[in-house]
Amino acid sequence: MKTSPPKRPLQFLRWFCREDYLEEIEGDLIEVFGREVEGSPRKARWKFSWNVIKYFRPGFIKKMGVFEPRNNYGMYRNYLKVSFRVFNRERMYSLINVFGLALGFACCLLIFLFIKDELSYDKFHKDSDQIYRVASAYMRQGKWEPYGSNSWRTADLIKANFGEIQQLIRIRDDSEVFVYEEKQIIERKIAYVEENFLEVFNFPLLEGNPTQALKGPNKVVISESAAARYFGNNPAIGKVFDAGDGAFQLEVSAVMKDMPANSHFHFDFLISGETQRQVSPESLFTNVGWDSQYVYIKVEPGTDPAAIDARFPDFINDNLDPFNSSNFKLFLQPLTSIHLESDTGLELEPNGSLKNVYTFSVIAIFILAIACVNYMNLTTARSLRRAKEVGMRKVLGAKRFDLINQFLTESFMMTFLAILLAGGISVSVLELFNQFAGKAFSADLLFQPEILLVIFLAFVIIAMVSGSYPSLVLSAFRPLNSMKGAGKTGKSGFVFRKGLVVLQFIISMGLIAASMIVFKQWQYLKTKELGINQEMMVTIPLQTMERSQLDVFKNELFKKASIKGAGTSNMKLPGWIFNSTPYKAQDEVVDAEAGKSMKIIRVDMDFLSTIEAEFMDGRNFSGEFPADSSASVILNESAVAQLEWKDPIGKWIELGNGQQYTVVGVVKDFHFESLHREIPPTIFIFSPDFLNYAYVRIDGQDVQSSIAHIGEVYSAFVTNRDFSYSFMNEDIAQQYEAEEKFAYIFSIFTVLAIVIACLGTFGLISFSAEQKQKEIGIRKVLGASARQVTYILIREFLTLLLVASLVMWPLTWYLANNWMGSFVYRTQVGIQPFLIATVLAMFIVLLTIGFRALKAALANPVESLRSE
Repeated sequence: MKTSPPKRPLQFLRWFCREDYLEEIEGDLIEVFGREVEGSPRKARWKFSWNVIKYFRPGFIKKMGVFEPRNNYGMYRNYLKVSFRVFNRERMYSLINVFGLALGFACCLLIFLFIKDELSYDKFHKDSDQIYRVASAYMRQGKWEPYGSNSWRTADLIKANFGEIQQLIRIRDDSEVFVYEEKQIIERKIAYVEENFLEVFNFPLLEGNPTQALKGPNKVVISESAAARYFGNNPAIGKVFDAGDGAFQLEVSAVMKDMPANSHFHFDFLISGETQRQVSPESLFTNVGWDSQYVYIKVEPGTDPAAIDARFPDFINDNLDPFNSSNFKLFLQPLTSIHLESDTGLELEPNGSLKNVYTFSVIAIFILAIACVNYMNLTTARSLRRAKEVGMRKVLGAKRFDLINQFLTESFMMTFLAILLAGGISVSVLELFNQFAGKAFSADLLFQPEILLVIFLAFVIIAMVSGSYPSLVLSAFRPLNSMKGAGKTGKSGFVFRKGLVVLQFIISMGLIAASMIVFKQWQYLKTKELGINQEMMVTIPLQTMERSQLDVFKNELFKKASIKGAGTSNMKLPGWIFNSTPYKAQDEVVDAEAGKSMKIIRVDMDFLSTIEAEFMDGRNFSGEFPADSSASVILNESAVAQLEWKDPIGKWIELGNGQQYTVVGVVKDFHFESLHREIPPTIFIFSPDFLNYAYVRIDGQDVQSSIAHIGEVYSAFVTNRDFSYSFMNEDIAQQYEAEEKFAYIFSIFTVLAIVIACLGTFGLISFSAEQKQKEIGIRKVLGASARQVTYILIREFLTLLLVASLVMWPLTWYLANNWMGSFVYRTQVGIQPFLIATVLAMFIVLLTIGFRALKAALANPVESLRSE
């Protein structure tokens, strides 16, 4: 048997050796191998390999193609020319590609601006990573109930016991009437702060000294907008306000720039902390249970916040009597995490949601994926038209690397045009996006260096991702087949393209179903029966009204027939019920370690009847029963359930003040707080001295005159405040503004994703119709109807859509249930959103491709068969 030289060394020789030497060297080596192989085949193979390696030196190595000098400028100019010719020749498909990419990138750019802003909160402060808020939590009903606030005394003790704390800041938010000359304004963005506030938080001053501005009593730092409101263009420093109904004066010591939008709190007036000691009762500074302050600390560099958290239980047990670590806890919140991750009671301002940030990030990726899939699908589907071009270039010496470069150049050109168009789209819709997102982005933001860098990186990535697969497919065509017009992507390419279409349908239908579920949950929150009648209910803050005049005030209101009811409470409905009380109860054994307590709401005798709360047992408070004014309470059904009472009427309950009260009524649970929280066990107690809000039910047929009457009566009892009011149903709707914005933004981007997917589907069906022109012509000549031809064209897409729906249903159901799990009260997901998403997607696909398919089916077959 004849032994051949080693295959790999011989291939290596042919690869590197110059052509003018190759034939002679190869012949000599094979001749030597033939002589030596007879003695020792193994030795002959090793020697042949070694001789090949010895020839691998500069004199014998040919010039490789990658090192050949070439006119790159001329080459890329030719690529651009060809790209523009292709764009001009196939305008419809090119415009679909460019507009689809532009729309997708514009969506992603807007989402990126939103996410960047949400993640930037409070990061503008120097050493923001060293600043924390000390939050608290109470054990109630066996659960920890967190609050953002703490007491003044607790802050003092923290500062004294934790040496790693560099600085401590207390903030107490408030509202006051500010008077300057003829101007009298109720200011609601007021805070009492420590003198070192401007050292820890970096809010730049336009006028004044930051180290001295808050030192001493009766000093106030005002914002730029507040200065303009009171003083116009005149200097503000040294001006004096009357505040607190003339109880004290405040001298302007500095003017700061308005606090940035990406701060988790915003104040127009910073009042020195020493002023707070003049206007507040001594108990505010000594009572560890009076949580009036928001406490922030700045720690030493390298301090582990977890180590401080671990020391808090012992600190509470040693210093915060009557609290202990089983019913009260403290924990640190990083400053930069408060906006997105904190969900405590009594937040300074409504926060954002990290969950929404993740959701919009996923939507951005989906939309961009659909746009890139469109490009890849349309480009590879049109590969047959480029087959002869590829073959000719290869015959003329083009290598695969050159062809990949050419098609990537086309991809970069298309993407560049798309980026320019996306910028225009983003600027034109920015104002509308701001309205939905609650932001104040300007077009200048798009030209910031970091945004431009992101746009450039996105440009490169999108161009490479969307152009890589088509360039690899097109450059792989064999010259002979290409010149014959037989360029095909093969079965694997065909399957891959179908897979991309299925992916588009999965994303599109999934977004439709998810959008419907989001809207369904939002509508559920808005329309859920609350257990009271909130319609035509006017809420009025009592402010400085003498509480002893409340009965007279209500009697004056009732002089107008359109006033149907009036009641008062210490809490605003809807609102956070922050007052709780421990208790002892008849026939109920309380485990002291269980942390059982109940919420307490102070009301007058008409509050529950005015809001039309439903009584399950017993009666309402009444003046006919003298004990109701001092020794009676009403419970909600959750309180009765917690007490495990079957017959609660007449039983006693002892509250935290040590007094026993008799239960005279039980009301059906109603939602005083938002639907984000469970209805807590609640006690209603008659307490006329602690009432802060009046609720007046009016006739819906006479709204304007009723409001005017209420205002006149109110002004007679409150002379130092302007009359203000709100409708309860509007207050309730405001609780769900975040969900409303999320639902609208989600839906808008869902619609845009569907539009992008439809563009790609339309392009594919159009190209499919062009490819099958002769097939359609033959079928029509043989008697096929227009309906049959149309069905042939669209059945493939409908099949892919049904396959996509089988994947979409379980995947979206799983994700939707995870999202819904964060709501205490939630609607059922049900099958309806999935059915509607599938049917709607099918309708959109049929509408998108039906016209194009029908047009192809109705075409004259003579035109398509003329060349045959």
